[in-house]
Amino acid sequence: MTWIRQKLASCGDRIACHEAGKAWSYAEFIKLIDHAATQLPSKGAAVIEVQAPTTIEGLAMLLAVGETGHIALPLPAELPEAEQDNRRLVANSSQLYNQLEGSGLVLFSSGTSGEPKGMLHNLDALLGRYKNLSDRKDHSLLLLLIDHIGGLDSAFRCLFSGSTLVVPETRSPEAAGLAIASHKVNVLPASPTFLNLMLLSGTAQEHDLSTVEIIAYGAEAMPQKVLNRLAKAFPNAQLQQKFGTSETGAIRIKSIGNESLFFRIEDSDTQWKIIEEELWLKTPSRVLGYLNAADKGLEADGWYRTGDLVETDEHNNLRIIGRASAVINVGGQKVHPSEVESHLKRDRRY
Repeated sequence: MTWIRQKLASCGDRIACHEAGKAWSYAEFIKLIDHAATQLPSKGAAVIEVQAPTTIEGLAMLLAVGETGHIALPLPAELPEAEQDNRRLVANSSQLYNQLEGSGLVLFSSGTSGEPKGMLHNLDALLGRYKNLSDRKDHSLLLLLIDHIGGLDSAFRCLFSGSTLVVPETRSPEAAGLAIASHKVNVLPASPTFLNLMLLSGTAQEHDLSTVEIIAYGAEAMPQKVLNRLAKAFPNAQLQQKFGTSETGAIRIKSIGNESLFFRIEDSDTQWKIIEEELWLKTPSRVLGYLNAADKGLEADGWYRTGDLVETDEHNNLRIIGRASAVINVGGQKVHPSEVESHLKRDRRY
């Protein structure tokens, strides 16, 4: 983990984060990590709850856990207390930690299709994916929480390149617009749902968002109509699709164009293949396993069956068309919900 210290120290008095009315320098961020480390057990490997008044302090605690060989369990205050208690119970009752070499990170799935699944990452391997980032001086908005792989990816990608995180007062279109205008944010990572809310609420008309150069969307499917509207609302911004899973971490990809949902994988650490329309990934940062569920999708040879169904174009670019779990069997034929939806939209009666 020495490389992390070196990267952060090289940034000195640069601003690491704007949050809660304060500007935190990289030097101050290092002090936060040092302070957090003093609060941790000196021996053994323990599950450490990562809770802090601010996101930047939570990130400092997480990195301190990584340096000291413990296991981080992010529990943002925004989570309902019952969900926090459930995560504590799952994280403190697993035998999976015996497989861990080095520090760990416990993340939970969203639980949209059942009980949230707890999964164990090798934190050293996950952080190592950001070691070779080039130095940049971007201002990047942070909307997702640090218990989400997308939130961690946005934060690490920013901090380990010497850029500045901007955390809005609340996670609302109004607060996001104000933060973008106030701190001249040029990188906007957000979910399609949030971006659509920004369009519908007229955020671009109420605030000066002209500094936005990159809109990075992911975490859920992007509707083509929303993508087209974004391209018109931000004609000078590059629209970049992001892709990753809680099980593998973020995968480096490149969008084919601003108004295209096709992308290609450009990640030297990642292998991929398609089996029966399903995308499989193999990365050094794949989870070790699940704490409270069977290892479905985790192959013994390191592959992860994502459950994402994809199609390819003539150049072998990929486009996600749905989830394997959502396929409908009609008279023995498999039908994707997206196909039904597209037909309905073509009918003016709907």
